[in-house]
Amino acid sequence: MKRLIALSAGLLGCLVLVAGASRLAAQTGAPSESDIGRALRPAPQGLGEHQGLPTLGTAPRPQESPNVHSTSTGASLARPSVRPRRHRPGPGAATASQAPSGTQPAPSVTFNTIEFAFNSAQLTPGSTETLRNLGNALNHELADQKSFLIEGHTDASGGLQYNMVLSRRRADAVKDYLVQDTGVAPARLQTIGKGPTEPITGRDPYAPENRRVVVINLGG
Repeated sequence: MKRLIALSAGLLGCLVLVAGASRLAAQTGAPSESDIGRALRPAPQGLGEHQGLPTLGTAPRPQESPNVHSTSTGASLARPSVRPRRHRPGPGAATASQAPSGTQPAPSVTFNTIEFAFNSAQLTPGSTETLRNLGNALNHELADQKSFLIEGHTDASGGLQYNMVLSRRRADAVKDYLVQDTGVAPARLQTIGKGPTEPITGRDPYAPENRRVVVINLGG
């Protein structure tokens, strides 16, 4: 009897480990080219609001200095966990991204699998797969779409002006990678730094998920 109980406990433990590994795999995989393409493609007229790709990765990151922090959406992390996001234009947002009243919001993807080095706009090696898939999606599935906005976001730690500049530099770094390494036409990409001005709704303004990169299909 004791042997049977021990065997059952061991089997249960194995099942728990397998389930845990499956969840980790789901958290750490970069979004695929096709997933990104579907999320950024405008919904056909009359079929309702486009949902977009879930946010990628929300695990906490190392604490940065009071004046700087990582603005990536990327990999603090667990790589993508995805959640639909409706773009909410904020101060300084490109006017092209603001949908007229009564129209569908622009398709957008929030990436928490694009990361940067500490106190820097240098992309981390762990961001490469997401960036490559994003570039391929822009070149293939979304080749007919003319214009995209890359937003850099930070949390509320540190000085506002510093974070505004840092988030813009990081958005520029994403654009540079897409242009130089995947061949996306630079004229199709705009960048803006939002700093901590648009925290994720209902979240702590200092939460790590606020450090993210958002790509928005501006149409045109």
